Amino acid sequence: MKIEKIKNFNQVILAIAGVLGLILLLIFIIMAVSELFRTWDIGSGKNKTITNSLISDEKIEKLNQENQRLQIVSYESPILIDTANVVYLIPVSVSTLDKPETVVEGIEGSGLMALYDPFSSMRKRGYYKENYFEGLFANLIVYKPIENKNVLLFNERIMLSGLHTYTFKDDILLVFFTAEKDTNKDGFINFDDDKNLCIYSIKTEKMRRIAEGTNSITDYQFVENSKDLLVEFSLSQYNDVKFKSYKPSKIMKYEFETDKLSDVVPAQIQQQMQNLVEGKKTQ
Repeated sequence: MKIEKIKNFNQVILAIAGVLGLILLLIFIIMAVSELFRTWDIGSGKNKTITNSLISDEKIEKLNQENQRLQIVSYESPILIDTANVVYLIPVSVSTLDKPETVVEGIEGSGLMALYDPFSSMRKRGYYKENYFEGLFANLIVYKPIENKNVLLFNERIMLSGLHTYTFKDDILLVFFTAEKDTNKDGFINFDDDKNLCIYSIKTEKMRRIAEGTNSITDYQFVENSKDLLVEFSLSQYNDVKFKSYKPSKIMKYEFETDKLSDVVPAQIQQQMQNLVEGKKTQ
C-alpha cells in the first residue's frame, strides 16, 4: 500500500511539473512571437523598435525618395565640462517616430532641438542653498512677519508644482512649474496640461513667467554662476505624433536681467544636424 501511495504521489508531482513546464514554454513562445511582430521593415510597413539609433543608409535613401523622414534630432541635457570657463557639452540624440512623416520644405529651424537636466548632483551655480517642497499647490503666499506683510502670488486659478527655493547672495528665488489652462481638454487643469515656468524674487517681489508659444516646459537648470536659465521645451507640433522613444524638445536660454528667451542651438546647426540624420548632403 505504501509503495502504491508513493507511486501515485510521484505521478501527481510529475503531472504538476509537466503542466508548469508547458505553461512556461507557452509564455516563452508568446514572448518570442511578440518580439518577432515588433520588428520593423520600413519598406514592408512592419514594426521595429528603434531607440536612439540611426537608420541605415539603405532605408534612409528610400525615405528620402519618398520625401519622408522617420527620425527627428533632439538635444540632451547640457553638461558642464569646464567650471572655470563655464563650458557646456550638449549631447545630440535622435527621436524616432512611430511612423514616417512627410518632410515639409522651407521650415528650417522650426524647433528641432532640446535640453534636459533635472537637478543632477548639486553643483554651485551662483546660489549656495537649494530647498525643494513636494506637492501640488493652487497658490503661494509669501509671509513677512517683521513687516506684517502677506503677498499672494497669483490672482488667478492656477496649479503649481516642483517648487524650489534658491538662495543667492543678493536674493532668494522661488522657481516652479505652473499649469494655467486645460490644454488637453479633459476638464481639469493639472500637470497633464502644458506647463510654464515661474520665477519669483523675494527681494523685488517681481514674478517672471517663462513661456514660448504652445510649447510646454519640462525642465530647467541654472547657467553656472548666474541667474540665467537653460530651459527645456517639449515641441507642441509633435503632440499628436507617436514616437518609439521620446518626443523632440528644444533648448532655450532665459536671461534673468532682460527677461528674454533665445535659442541655444542656432538654426543653421539645427538644420545641418537634421540633414545629417536624414542622410542628406550638408553645405
